[in-house]
Amino acid sequence: MKTFFLVLFHPIKSFTDSKADEKFPLISLTIILFLMFINLILMVPVVEKVTSLTISTMDLTDIQIDTANQITHKMRYLQVIGSEIFYILMFFSYALILYVIVRLAKVKLEYKKVLQLIVYSYLIIIIGDFINTFLLFLRGLDAITNIYDTSLLGLNLFTSIEQVGATLYTFLSYINIFQLIFVVLLSIGLKVFTDKGYLKSLILSVIFWIITILLPTLSVYYSQLTVANL
Repeated sequence: MKTFFLVLFHPIKSFTDSKADEKFPLISLTIILFLMFINLILMVPVVEKVTSLTISTMDLTDIQIDTANQITHKMRYLQVIGSEIFYILMFFSYALILYVIVRLAKVKLEYKKVLQLIVYSYLIIIIGDFINTFLLFLRGLDAITNIYDTSLLGLNLFTSIEQVGATLYTFLSYINIFQLIFVVLLSIGLKVFTDKGYLKSLILSVIFWIITILLPTLSVYYSQLTVANL
């Protein structure tokens, strides 16, 4: 556990100490998922606000909108559980993606160690999520005017959906200091775990990062495309 939290202050030592650990990173994964669960609970009012905005744009009567909002309110904690399950699957999927990338680059690294790298490095993103949640409440929920108005740390702050569109706006929201530190941590971990050069480790980490932020971006693109074709 000590090496897990040490990754933020002494990443080389943290990854070096954990390199010899052959155990499945259950404790660190549990800590990360617990922190994500807390943030999901804190985000419940935000999610309700966003869902309410989405429902209000639908072609429904006032009674139907009120009913939909009531159902959403009753299911708010079920949504939290669903999101937590999604995060569990996300970590294992991310580990698989990075594992494939490093294998294609002819770098030997066990899937278990890849998962450990991602979990350790992801701690900085969780911190960013907590800060983003704090800023949302500090700004006030009434300031949320659309479903994309919940990211307050990325380059999206320097533009608007009207200027660049929802797809690019979503992509820019993932470019922030916490995501960049994640890439740096991941590249350091790859360097330590594989004994490859920093440049190669950084390139592999950047490729992985781009893929992971393109996935939600493409999801927004296709959802926008679907709505446009209705």
